[in-house]
Amino acid sequence: MGTRAWAATLFVSLILCVGCGKADDPDRIALTIHRLLDGKAPDHVSAEAWKDTHEFYKRRQDAPAWMMDDQRTNADVAVETLGRAREHGLDPANYDEQEIARLRSLAMSEDAPEKGSEQRTDALAASDVRITAALLTLGRDVAIGRSKPEQLDPRWKKQRKIPDFVGRLADAADNGFHAWLDPFAPKHAQYIALQKALRDPAMAEHASQIAINLERWRWMPDELGGRYVIVNIPSFQLEAHQGGQNVLPMKVIVGTRDNKTPVFSDIMTTTVFSPYWNVPDSIVEGETAPAAARDPGFLQRNNIEILRVTKSGATPVDPSTVKWDDPEELKALAFRQKPGATNALGHVKFLFPNPYNVYLHDTPADALFARPGRAFSHGCVRVEKPEDLAKWLLLDAPEWTNEKIVEAMHAGDEQHVKLKQEIPVHIVYFTAWADDAGVVGLYPDVYGYDAAQSSH
Repeated sequence: MGTRAWAATLFVSLILCVGCGKADDPDRIALTIHRLLDGKAPDHVSAEAWKDTHEFYKRRQDAPAWMMDDQRTNADVAVETLGRAREHGLDPANYDEQEIARLRSLAMSEDAPEKGSEQRTDALAASDVRITAALLTLGRDVAIGRSKPEQLDPRWKKQRKIPDFVGRLADAADNGFHAWLDPFAPKHAQYIALQKALRDPAMAEHASQIAINLERWRWMPDELGGRYVIVNIPSFQLEAHQGGQNVLPMKVIVGTRDNKTPVFSDIMTTTVFSPYWNVPDSIVEGETAPAAARDPGFLQRNNIEILRVTKSGATPVDPSTVKWDDPEELKALAFRQKPGATNALGHVKFLFPNPYNVYLHDTPADALFARPGRAFSHGCVRVEKPEDLAKWLLLDAPEWTNEKIVEAMHAGDEQHVKLKQEIPVHIVYFTAWADDAGVVGLYPDVYGYDAAQSSH
């Protein structure tokens, strides 16, 4: 039954005055609730929230939670809570806030059917279920979001743990409903800053953009880490956080729109000084091999060597023997750029193993950091201050002095250093982002994710 049909049925039931009972019978209401739960979910109620609604009443043996006389306080707070969806950038209309408020007040008015009547029993049961389903939908939306990040990019996944919606609502119904919604919301300082900006009249014209970014925080993990690195793609910025403070801000270069840097979280494990650059197959096919075929000196000038990798090891390959127009032969070869000043990864890279083969690294193209828009890479993240980042990552390794770090970066021999303390890395996409003072700035939608999210 659709929302309008449901509402119309309740309205007719409530204004009809039939029967002469003197008290509402909770057992009869429970039976009616049980029958309603066998039907179709109301509009705006997801399959997950409707399943939770079933579980909520199962734990109560289908007893009403909101519409009996002694439940009025909780019912009033429940209706008020639906209106608080606005605080989280959500539309109360998605939870039938106005209709539920009207039905709630009408059930207690002089026009309501007599207590104990069949029409009143039906109306109370239906309203009770409607409130429960709306609350569970709102709680779920505030906790983990209304939309799915996979709709923007298949690699982008939700990371928040799913709370016990039913258990918390059952406890609130029995023990008091005030502040029930708040524990579901993300606790991150950025989320709180965005909520504050949403109340600021100066940001009113950007309310939709702020709401989209609030939604993305519901996809983030609850804990970012005591020490962590966060890269925000739209602002082209990296922040290294420690003790709740951004102790090392810097500019970054991210992937182009055709080679998007993925949004994900993982754990940094290793710093690699004087790294080789293992040229990805896609770059070999699209750039390196065609350039080498045209220009026999290209590989030598760019310090790139070719290896044939087998089970017994890797052996060097003379470029002059390569059949550049044979795709199968190219697939059997590995191309890598030797360490040095012209290496595409610069003097150091930072590894956090992930299925996308994305990492942070230095770059010889420092001039690009002066550009306002910095989406130039093939997907990895180039950092403005690689030496400073290496020092920060190795703070708990006193043997790695500043001098030793600089020496290793320029040694020309690849060296892997395992971090004593693994560091969470979060690559994120927020076009509304608060600075260290809590002031929210707005950034370009470089990958078009805002536009795509608003259309869902």
